[in-house]
Amino acid sequence: MSSSIMIEIDSNVQHSLGQEVAVERLHNLAVNLAQRFPQQVHQLKMHFKNHRIDVDFAAYGYVVHWTAEVFDDQVSLHGTVPDSAKVFAGKMKQTITGHVAQELFSSPLRRAA
Repeated sequence: MSSSIMIEIDSNVQHSLGQEVAVERLHNLAVNLAQRFPQQVHQLKMHFKNHRIDVDFAAYGYVVHWTAEVFDDQVSLHGTVPDSAKVFAGKMKQTITGHVAQELFSSPLRRAA
């Protein structure tokens, strides 16, 4: 049993895509991030069940776990990082939330009126 203390990180991203489209977008995001940043993201493991996505990976030597619960109008993000990575926790939250928001708002269906 590990005695490592974990830091919890929570965030929400609003969207208007509906649950099914948002789940599909986040699935694509997880796969694309590992391909785009192979030097930073290692040992990627993903588990998808209904509207919940669990993602585990190692980044810069730290094991990170994120869960995204996708609802019709929001994605609730919950992450845990080791206490030893607390100096990076804010940056991880900002980066992951930013990528999720970008993926949800880059809809090809959205057009200027």
